[in-house]
Amino acid sequence: MNQATGIEQPDQPVKVAFLFISMPVGGAEDFLLSASKYLPGGVEARFVCLRHLGVLGEEAKEAGLPIEVVPVFPTKRMNPLGMLRLARWFRQKGIQVVHAQSYHDQLFGVIAAKLAGIRSIVHQQKTFLELKGRKGFFMRYIYRWADHVIALSEETRRDLIAAFALNPNEVSVVPNAIDPAVFRAVENRDRDSLRSGLGFDRKEFLAGSVASLHPTKNHQATIEAMALLAKRGGVVPKFLLFGEGQDRPALEKGIAVHHLGEHLILAGRKRPVAPWLQSLDLFVLASHWEGQPLALLQALDCRIPILASRIEGNTALLSEGHPGLFEPTDHAAYADLLERAVTDEDFRKSLLDFQEKLPRPSLPTLSLQLAELYGRLAAKA
Repeated sequence: MNQATGIEQPDQPVKVAFLFISMPVGGAEDFLLSASKYLPGGVEARFVCLRHLGVLGEEAKEAGLPIEVVPVFPTKRMNPLGMLRLARWFRQKGIQVVHAQSYHDQLFGVIAAKLAGIRSIVHQQKTFLELKGRKGFFMRYIYRWADHVIALSEETRRDLIAAFALNPNEVSVVPNAIDPAVFRAVENRDRDSLRSGLGFDRKEFLAGSVASLHPTKNHQATIEAMALLAKRGGVVPKFLLFGEGQDRPALEKGIAVHHLGEHLILAGRKRPVAPWLQSLDLFVLASHWEGQPLALLQALDCRIPILASRIEGNTALLSEGHPGLFEPTDHAAYADLLERAVTDEDFRKSLLDFQEKLPRPSLPTLSLQLAELYGRLAAKA
């Protein structure tokens, strides 16, 4: 028995493989990388990429985390030989539990785990809506073949149980959480020094967002809201968009059309992102859709006032009563809130006061929950 955690420790650590096609910058990858730091000694975690490392994979390797490439799937096509090779690799390395977060990782991982005679977990980040086409066909079997399913929220858990006729005892909820050692509030003096080091004016008001440049993130709404402020002759803040993606050309065009080049900056992907986030006076997430956004959790723990679109993923974290919510298609309301947040210090304080009362999932606690699950599944083998 581990006296600190109360968890029964096996004679040998449970070997768990976190499975990815690759590890780009993303919430699922960030969550497991952060959670792995808090797993107790009874779990030996290994990150496995089936094609190449990706940005976060390279960072993890440089940081000395146990990560390797097992290149058995050069494409995302079904590959029986690749599954056999992956199953053989699991057996050779003594892997006991496979934990997969996205569709192709789950497809290859669950089947290879079955072939290797070991346990598998599928981790669903999104509320499930429809089963369509080839992907829907395979998902029906993957989720039934898996030994355990992890959902992001209780609503997602209910949806998964209904959609796949799952055993409720083998579907649990593990919400997203962030590393409290990395994302934390900084004192004003430290913040001034931080801003100077990043090349920002200590006195300048900075708003910003951390999100991929993708249509679902609704950065176009930020352009429209900023353009409305400019037309009104109101205060137009400097707004930094941290991220990269397919929408960059369209966003660059919109910024140019509305003459916002001095105000709205596509700042690119920043790693580590924490210092850039901590330098902001206001955080905004205008998305059309979110699961349970890590960026909002990061902003909450950095004690930054938040404006966000009124969508399920955002309100699940912030609650419907958060005073900084706006409809994602209502650019005028977004502009009004943005102007108020920039010009009214009392409003920003009210946002912070509200946010301080919100519950926060604990990453160390969730990591212990995962460790208990890994141990239980491994014991069934």
